[in-house]
Amino acid sequence: MPERNRPPDEHRYTITEVAQLTGLRAHTLRWYEEMGLVTDVGRGPGGRRSYEASHLRWLDFLAQVRETGMTVADLTRYVELVREGEESVAERLALLEAHRCRLDDQAARLERCLRHVDDRLASYRRAEQRLSLIAEQTSGRSGHPVPPASATGRPTGASVPAYA
Repeated sequence: MPERNRPPDEHRYTITEVAQLTGLRAHTLRWYEEMGLVTDVGRGPGGRRSYEASHLRWLDFLAQVRETGMTVADLTRYVELVREGEESVAERLALLEAHRCRLDDQAARLERCLRHVDDRLASYRRAEQRLSLIAEQTSGRSGHPVPPASATGRPTGASVPAYA
């Protein structure tokens, strides 16, 4: 049936269209097919790949788990299990739960790192405010007295942490 006469649910996509829609490179799409991660890709005129909407949904899943760091080996194993059918549901569940645990650990590490960055940002913002206040006071624009200078020449109370 010609492309324009097909119902919308039977729309076929070229590899270029799939690459644009998924953000995956054509090379990656071919490699996924070669690895067996994507199957049943039809062929159109001249042997060109012809994808269906179900391929787009599957490729979206693959891209999501790859982005979370799932290894190609685990992904390949997962695909094998999917092909085995319902008898492999428990093993698929275990594989995805293990991956989820790794993601939880990674998220906790990132959260700790984020707290350190936030602490440093807060420290710099406080320092910036102190410096602004000191500059304002030393210029005589504020009605506040200029704080006495320490032996280092810096106004007292304007300490700079050693780790800055």
